[in-house]
Amino acid sequence: MHLQGWRRWGLAACGVAAAGLVASAPASAQTAGDHAAAEALVAALEHDATHAAVTADAVASAKNALERAARLRAAGDETHARAADGLALEWAQTARDLAKAADAEAAAAELQRKAVEAQAQLERTRAQVEEGIAHVGRLRAQLQEAEKAEKAGKVRKTGGKKAGARKGDAKRPAKPTGDTP
Repeated sequence: MHLQGWRRWGLAACGVAAAGLVASAPASAQTAGDHAAAEALVAALEHDATHAAVTADAVASAKNALERAARLRAAGDETHARAADGLALEWAQTARDLAKAADAEAAAAELQRKAVEAQAQLERTRAQVEEGIAHVGRLRAQLQEAEKAEKAGKVRKTGGKKAGARKGDAKRPAKPTGDTP
């Protein structure tokens, strides 16, 4: 029974060791890729003049980490060199993200400027519409006053009779019109 316990522990230890080896293989491949990826990002960001001011510190830190990785590899310390490569990749990705953030901020500022212009145009248009409505209202009031004045003038001229009716119209024969002699 005691022997079976040791076998179980031995099998478990072998399993853990195998899992560690399998897990470390992609990690070493990833760190080799980290160095190349970091170098590619740094090279691309160095040629980006529009974002140079924003990314300068992060790019410098990435370059320093790449140089440190190269020195550590030359000294034979592969473990720390891989860590430096990972750090360099992080700094390069940070610089890339800073450039993207600067672009996003510029786009947002442009959209905000356009929104402010549209709001100002809307306010001007609204003021013109209100002015037009007020003008139409004044014209209607003037028209109503003119119609009232016209009606009052006809009533005064006729002395309270319907407009067009004159004294003695009923007794007179109708005037001939047209071509009749």
